Amino acid sequence: MFKNNSSYKIKTLIALGAISTLMACRSYVLDDAQGDLKTAFIDGEFNYSADLLSKFGDKDVYKSKDQVLYNLEYGTVLHFAGMYDSSSVLFSNAENQIDNLYSKSISRGVASLLLSDNNLEYDGNEYENIYLNAFKALNYMHLKDYDGALVESRRIAYKMEQLDIRLNGLATVFEKADSTNIANIDLKKVNTQSSAMGRYLSTVLFAKTGKKDDARIEFDRLMRSVFEQDKIRRFYGPEIKDLQDLTDADSYNVLISAFTGISPQMREESFRLFLDDAYVKFSIPEMWLYDTQVSNIRVKANGEEYYIHMLEEMDTVALDVFDAKRPIIYARALARSVLKAAGTSKLTDAAEDKGEGWGILAWLFGFLFQEASEKADLRAWQTMPGQSWMHVINLPEGEHDVTLQYLDAKDRVMFEETKTYNITGNTRLEVFESIYSY
Repeated sequence: MFKNNSSYKIKTLIALGAISTLMACRSYVLDDAQGDLKTAFIDGEFNYSADLLSKFGDKDVYKSKDQVLYNLEYGTVLHFAGMYDSSSVLFSNAENQIDNLYSKSISRGVASLLLSDNNLEYDGNEYENIYLNAFKALNYMHLKDYDGALVESRRIAYKMEQLDIRLNGLATVFEKADSTNIANIDLKKVNTQSSAMGRYLSTVLFAKTGKKDDARIEFDRLMRSVFEQDKIRRFYGPEIKDLQDLTDADSYNVLISAFTGISPQMREESFRLFLDDAYVKFSIPEMWLYDTQVSNIRVKANGEEYYIHMLEEMDTVALDVFDAKRPIIYARALARSVLKAAGTSKLTDAAEDKGEGWGILAWLFGFLFQEASEKADLRAWQTMPGQSWMHVINLPEGEHDVTLQYLDAKDRVMFEETKTYNITGNTRLEVFESIYSY
């Protein structure tokens, strides 16, 4: 009876190893596809990026568990391709899926101790759930739906304020699910409790919809956000003089919104321990920032030149949020690895009762099972820009060419884009949006 049970356990271990290997291979396929998408997006090939995503969808590269990621990527690509309605639908899908998955976090917490994070439904990084609303707000502004845009900008503020609560909730869920008693999570507070970009958009929208008092209140919050983000900035932020006209709706009729850089890169770091009776491997994701080549942005319009400053380092905010969540990620990876090691060790002991050869075979398959199944979850929003720049200008009635120039550290133009606007007495607000992902 014992021998049959032992053979069954060995067969189970072999089957688990095969299944885990297959799942790991699938996750690498997604990593490669995300890399191809990122390259096309950085090159400004938005229509080609959309074609890539369509092809990946047809080939089922993004599985049902990856739909949040798929919607984030597709929503961004369509946003910069100028398909604002479709972009908003995709971002809304991602937002609803993230909310639904968070509400199921208890069952996810248990499952994550048994499976690699790659095999779980991707519920989005917390910063992704915030910045998707920024692009929805810009979508609505392009469509002249200022009330809709205001809803989205206020959602940004609400989500930022709830960040610590949300992360503590995830930590509590995991600690309750942890049967290894490894988890003793001490989270640090997120440095950024407000988004300067979100506050900037809200100030503009309140001013342009005639809500002067709300605009002044939001402007005060904007200034606090800029000061708060100074704690984590790598580059100089805007000065008060660059922002002081925002509350005066009559002082501008064009919003300049520019994005530079690219989202942080996720990389895997693995740690391995060879013990007398067990093998332990755990893998964790690490976040790395890209440095943008853009030092300044110059706007040329109506015979004048304007220099605008970086408003928000989205990539640095992403790293700050990731650092706050890091204890959860580490504890979950370690607990999962310990459980796997304990399980394979017991199976190896049982197999050794049948003979030394069986014990070696069981240890080997236990080793392969952990190698294949333990892979860091590197899924992340690849097409999210790295930095946000914003500025407002006022143009007189008539047709105007507005040129945006991205400058390097020596004030050389690396890329420029020109758009034409016909300003009339009824012009409320035009949006010039541009991106240079270097």
